[in-house]
Amino acid sequence: MTEIAYYPGCVSRATGREYDISTRSVAKALGIELIELEDWSCCGATHVPSEALAVGLAARNLTQSTLPVMTTCSICYSNLRTAILRLEDNGMRARVNSVLERKYAGARVMHVVEMLSEALKGREIPIKLNGIKVSPYYGCLLTRPGSGIDSPEHPRILEDLVRGLGAEPVESPLKMLCCGGPIFMPREEAALESTYHIIKSAKRSGADAIMAVCPLCHLMLDAKQGAIEKRYGLDLRMPVLYVTQLVGIALGLGPEDLALEMNSVSPLPLLEKVYQSIAKE
Repeated sequence: MTEIAYYPGCVSRATGREYDISTRSVAKALGIELIELEDWSCCGATHVPSEALAVGLAARNLTQSTLPVMTTCSICYSNLRTAILRLEDNGMRARVNSVLERKYAGARVMHVVEMLSEALKGREIPIKLNGIKVSPYYGCLLTRPGSGIDSPEHPRILEDLVRGLGAEPVESPLKMLCCGGPIFMPREEAALESTYHIIKSAKRSGADAIMAVCPLCHLMLDAKQGAIEKRYGLDLRMPVLYVTQLVGIALGLGPEDLALEMNSVSPLPLLEKVYQSIAKE
């Protein structure tokens, strides 16, 4: 069984619980043992004003395992990778290590998308998602900083993953537009407008669902749909699945394993479409 260190991130204990639950279920189904970091803390999220503090917080988490560290949150992934790049500077590394109990000596960070892509290569998919059109949503941080998971300008890793599940990835020109989450509290209207355009673009592309890879993006696209519908006078009802939930469906896991009942917009009609497609074969 493959072992990977798991950094859940703060949101996994709150609004992103379904991401955490589905991640653990899918990892188990794929023969991957997730070893949660014993004493993890905030990654040094984007609102931390001090660069040294943000890098130090990230480094503290990275020193807790010699295994590759996997996270599900794009913000955490970006912060941890940024810290690794900054810690290449000897001055920054010395400054950070001077206050760390465990000294930073290098680390590898991966996003759950990378874990899934690697684990699914050459694997037989129990339930092919034939006839399902999925709009992959990258958001603004998954591919940044560069030299990471994929091209910052023209990524294809999510489309390849969707295609490997038997579904059809549909192109949305706004797949890398910020969801508006970081500005939701001070500028709610502007944030909802950004989210509205992303969902509208996916619907125009003919998508049956949007696939999200970040808990903040999922919160905006899924939980805020009601507010968007009320503001714009629309009936969207666009299911937004975490990448782990979509993969879990293809692996034959049940709704409880994937915490599908926690999604604000019910994905059950999508499941029905999947099972109807299977019945016709």
